[in-house]
Amino acid sequence: MTEFEHINAVELNAEEMNQAVGGVNRYKALPPKDGFFAYKVAKGDTLGKIARENGCTVRDLMAWNPKITNANQIYVNEFLYIRG
Repeated sequence: MTEFEHINAVELNAEEMNQAVGGVNRYKALPPKDGFFAYKVAKGDTLGKIARENGCTVRDLMAWNPKITNANQIYVNEFLYIRG
């Protein structure tokens, strides 16, 4: 782990630490994926709102982002794939 990675890991708050367990770090930028762009969840976002703004459905978002297991539970600063 580089010094930069260590400093960033230490600065995660408790909620972020809980979300980073189990091999899924919701806050890490997503690698490029053909046909998709990465969307960073903002305060006040819901999957429904994100879907409406991007011309897709909540089911689409969940299919493109298998880490989402509960449509009512997304996190600020989490990255999602959206077909672009």
